[in-house]
Amino acid sequence: MIQLEEFTLIPKNYKSKDPRSLLYLYPNSVNIVAYAKKMQTFAFYQSLEIAEDLAKRQGFVLVPWECMHWQRAKLFGVDRKVKIGRKSYFMMKITDMTKTEMRKLENYLENNLEGA
Repeated sequence: MIQLEEFTLIPKNYKSKDPRSLLYLYPNSVNIVAYAKKMQTFAFYQSLEIAEDLAKRQGFVLVPWECMHWQRAKLFGVDRKVKIGRKSYFMMKITDMTKTEMRKLENYLENNLEGA
């Protein structure tokens, strides 16, 4: 059982794979496409970390759009929506979440953070 108060959407080791120094260390041999993808992923997790920190300071948790029903997401859309890149997250209180949303969030955390 995952403790939802203490969970994070960010992989533990994303900072150890910081690609910013690659251009300095290997200026002639860096594959630009691979570097751009690594930078995009790193910047995404960096932005997500900031958004998650701000949400926790306000007493919320970030819930991915995939974990919510579209009608319920529409209700929270204007006030609590955080969009990072192409993905949307919603700031929710744990007490406001339904059982289905909690189950979907637990499945999301198990499936998406293990491979990252």
